[in-house]
Amino acid sequence: MKANLPSCMRAATSDDAGRFRDESRRSGTADCVAFPATEADIAAVLAFASGNALPVTPQGARTGITAGAVPHGGIAVDFSRMKRIAPAPPDPATGAPRLLAGPGATLAEVRAACPPGWFFSPDPTEPSASVGGMFACNASGALSYLYGPVRASVAAARILLEDGTPLDLVRGRDRLHGLALDLPGRPAPVVLPALPPRPRTKNAAGYYLEPDMDALDLFIGSEGTLGILADATLQLRPAPAVRWAVLAFPDGADPDATAAAVAALRDAFRAAGPGAPSARLAALEAFDARAMDFLRARTDDPVARSAPSGRAALYAEFHAPSPDATEAALLRASDVLAAAGTDPATALAADTPDQLARFKAFRHALPENVNALLDERRRTHPGIVKLGSDMAVPDDRLRDVLRLYRDGLAASGLEHVVFGHVGDNHLHINILPRDEADMAAGAALYRDFAGQIAAWGGSLSAEHGIGKAKTALLRQMYSAPALAAMSRIRDLLSPLRLLNPGNLGI
Repeated sequence: MKANLPSCMRAATSDDAGRFRDESRRSGTADCVAFPATEADIAAVLAFASGNALPVTPQGARTGITAGAVPHGGIAVDFSRMKRIAPAPPDPATGAPRLLAGPGATLAEVRAACPPGWFFSPDPTEPSASVGGMFACNASGALSYLYGPVRASVAAARILLEDGTPLDLVRGRDRLHGLALDLPGRPAPVVLPALPPRPRTKNAAGYYLEPDMDALDLFIGSEGTLGILADATLQLRPAPAVRWAVLAFPDGADPDATAAAVAALRDAFRAAGPGAPSARLAALEAFDARAMDFLRARTDDPVARSAPSGRAALYAEFHAPSPDATEAALLRASDVLAAAGTDPATALAADTPDQLARFKAFRHALPENVNALLDERRRTHPGIVKLGSDMAVPDDRLRDVLRLYRDGLAASGLEHVVFGHVGDNHLHINILPRDEADMAAGAALYRDFAGQIAAWGGSLSAEHGIGKAKTALLRQMYSAPALAAMSRIRDLLSPLRLLNPGNLGI
């Protein structure tokens, strides 16, 4: 290795061990740590990496749970000094404001920078998530049901390729020509191999590629394997005049009860035309009865404690243009929940910021307490980790997947909770292993679930990405020719394969 490290870089020390892990609870190693503050710093790191054949692992807030930011040698690039947020030119078509954000800016900081009356709609669980990490994983969250994932809120980006070449991509301006991508300094476009059609579901597994699409979309969700984000132009949306939510309680023993309530709400608030509700269903989340019991046992959360025992929970958030529209939507929601067999008299409602915050705290308490429980168990069994699924199915398979989970988990005897984005048919099974035997049994059960979900045309990673922890799922989801095509895309854009090696496993 050359002795003349770039000024933003230093050799790694034993004190850096905490930098080499993320919320997957997996750890790695690195030879050097870089702290770029400018685009020129990123370019210098990339030049050093290329000259010394060193892998480069970009790191944001390390809130991801698939080990995507865990380095396997080489250079760990910490973007915490690139946090600038500034106004960007507004959307030329609508005049909507935009923000220019560095990769190290956090979701909380972006939200705070939004001008009055506007908001940034992606809502991953962790407000400390970084722009770079959200970009890399095409992060989503509960509100993606209405507004889509991060991809739908990125208007432009400046990306540095592996050799340091800057690439400015603007949505609507820079498009593929078929499957050909124009790159600066190249005498001819790079022709990318075709990929099979993507699942008819929310999906964050593998590269996004369709003919004539915005070139920007290839890099969003590519998990840091095709280029390094220098800054992103974020599209803001008008903040809803009124936000309110309801927490209803379907029969916890019958997955069809939850499926019926979900279908009823989706149908009622997807309707368009005269008489359709002007309030929009923005989020639709579910929690099985075990999840509710788990929260009551481990927390003093007032929402969980006020829920009827033995029931599942269904959280629906609505965004409305006026208080009158809110009242009409509340009546509509009560009617459809009653028709679906869920008693609206037991439901809880929230229509003030404080009440909504309590509902959000209830939602976030579940994964936080699952992680805390497993941290406790690791003191006795250091090798165990949370087994968390991230799979989604098409709309017509919601009942089927709920039954699949119920029956498979009951037969296994494994401790578990099920929760997540049921509006997108995207539920997280969290198996809570008590020892290494549970780990092995849970992993085998997930493989069985994944095989069935792939056969139904679903996604085996709907929002968290593949990272380094879930590469087997990518191989289970896509054919060998499809994986070879993704690998070829990586070779064309990162020929030395120095960018985040290990991610995606291709």
